[in-house]
Parts: sequence; C-alpha cells; structure tokens
Amino acid sequence: MTVPAVDPELQTLLDTADTGIFPVYGLDAVLADPEQYALLREHPDTPADDRVQVRDLFIPGPGGQLRLRVYRPDTHDNLPMILYVHGGAFTYGSPEAEEERSLRYARDVEAVVVSVDYRLAPEHPYPAAADDAYAALTWIAANAAQIGGDPQRIAVAGGSAGGNIAASTALRARDLGGPRIIFQALTYPGVDGGLTSASVREFTGTPVLNRAAMELAWRYYAQESHPDPYASPIRAAGLGGLPPAYIAVAEVDPLRDEGRAYAGHLSAAGVTTELVQVPGAVHGFDLLFPKARVSERSLADQVRALREALHHHP
Repeated sequence: MTVPAVDPELQTLLDTADTGIFPVYGLDAVLADPEQYALLREHPDTPADDRVQVRDLFIPGPGGQLRLRVYRPDTHDNLPMILYVHGGAFTYGSPEAEEERSLRYARDVEAVVVSVDYRLAPEHPYPAAADDAYAALTWIAANAAQIGGDPQRIAVAGGSAGGNIAASTALRARDLGGPRIIFQALTYPGVDGGLTSASVREFTGTPVLNRAAMELAWRYYAQESHPDPYASPIRAAGLGGLPPAYIAVAEVDPLRDEGRAYAGHLSAAGVTTELVQVPGAVHGFDLLFPKARVSERSLADQVRALREALHHHP
C-alpha cells in the first residue's frame, strides 16, 4: 500500500512548527523514555474564551475522586450536553490539552461540554479509563440541571484513544440500559487493539502516530484484554441499537482503515453513520494545527454534525 501524500500546508507545519514536547515524529521513542514521557504528561497552558464559562467538578469515581472539566456557553440553561473524552494513546493527555476543541464545541455547537479526566495507563490499565468515562456519563445524566444541561440530549465525542473510549461508552450505555446517548462523534478513533488493518500494517513511519507507538499504547492500556469489546469496540458481537455516528478519519493515519471499517459495521447494523475521510491529513492534525485550512474545515464539519444531532433531534 502506498502511503498518501501529506497536505502541503500540514507538511510545512510538521517540518517547521514548534510543537513543544509533543513529537511530530517518534512518539514511540517518547513513550518508551521515562523522562520524555513525564514531560508529555504535563498540563499545557490553556486558551480562554470569555463566551464560555469553565470550571472543574469532582465526583465520586470508580477509582476515587474523578475530575470533570465543564465548559458552558454563556447563553441559557437546558442546553444539550457533550461528554468529551480526550486522546493521548491511553497514556497521557488531559482536558486542558484539548481545551481549544472543548471551547469550540461549547461555543459553536451551543452545548455544555464535560471533559473527563480519566485515569491513564500504564498505572491504570483497562478498564479504568472506560469505567471513568461511563461514570461521568451516568453522573451528568443524573445531575444535568446542576450544569445547565438537558439529560435528554447527550452526545459522546472524542478523538484517537478518546474516540475509542467514547465508542466504548456508547456500547456500555446500550448494553447496561444506561443513560440514552443520541449521537457519537468520533475523530480518527482507535477501535481495534488487534492492530490488524491494512493501514496499521503499512503506515509504519507516518508523522505523529506510527505502528510502533500504537503497539506501545495498546500494551500499556489493554495488554491481553484487547478482544474485550469495551476495549476494542469493533470486536462487539453486534452494533445494532447504537446512537447515530459521525466518524472522521485522517487519510495519512495508521488508524484510518479501522475507523472506516467501524463506520461500515455500524451502517451494516442499521446505525445511521456519516463517514468523512480528510484528504492529506495526519493523525491529530486538527489538535496540533487547528488553524491549518484542512483543520478548520474538519472542525467546522464536526461542529455541524453535532449541532444537527443535538439541536434538531426530534
């Protein structure tokens, strides 16, 4: 399989931009280096938006106190809610690391965004992160009025590892008769711990994310548990009855084909599914370089899908 060309603007940014500790090449080396790995886990400086109120809440979680970072647009109460799950190869990241996206969703979707600060591997392997996300879902559904939310209009969203955990949360809510989720928005999700897709096998040296980094991430997170459908949602026996889905995949990303396959499985199970492949995009493109033209278009499309689902739901 020939690796597609990276979008020219993204390629220039990859070659020249100062991305701090996050490596645009060699994530696998950073995950394996304790000193660099520790730096990767530091909270970044976060942006601000005076149109969105931001506060932290602490709720009882499966592993102790669980932090939820709440983004509420300065409009009115009874807004739809988005449970947001950050990425980071299951091993790093935080609500603050993806604050720009949460602020944008809150402001432009007009929704209360609740970003869950789930426990990280390898200290807390599967199912810790999935358990924390589901605990956050049940809490916001039961306490929606406390954060100005509407418990009848809940979406889950996340990218990369966060897309995995968001998909897992939707599966668990269906299986356990939990809170009703009306939409799932997954960006370049990693949904198959078996690492079997063609793009995973062939895209060994792609920017930002490569096969070696994925092998490390899954070893840290799920170890021998990856066949469990709440670890690898694509392994679920059936996908019927899940909420409608929007799935965006990046063309130059090892996760591309499993995201496409998951969309196909959802659609085959009767789940309304929109699949978008972003040409020339690398993994995490819209987080690393949100001002790039391809990122702006993708972020606007994510907002459009969430608005349509949450504000025009019957």
